[in-house]
Amino acid sequence: MDQNGPQVPSFEPEEYERVTAAAHLLGKSPEDFVRDAALAAAADPFLKALGKTRDRIPQLADVFATQDTRAADTGTATWPDPAPMGSRGLPQSQQHGHAA
Repeated sequence: MDQNGPQVPSFEPEEYERVTAAAHLLGKSPEDFVRDAALAAAADPFLKALGKTRDRIPQLADVFATQDTRAADTGTATWPDPAPMGSRGLPQSQQHGHAA
């Protein structure tokens, strides 16, 4: 693996013990376990999407810049009243499981 550049830093003794135990559970050497874990992390869909964010932000900025925002500017948008958080917000007949 020297042809790929410097190796990763070594593990602390307790970290290496945990890696070794996990590797043996899977029937792998610690080196193969760490290599497989690193490659799986590099192929993670979330990381791939995060890497594409740099390209997508300018595109989204253009889309949002051209949206019609007149409805939001008129002050006519209203939010519904929040749902009651406890029995005090319910009618008396519903507080004890009775039908209205």
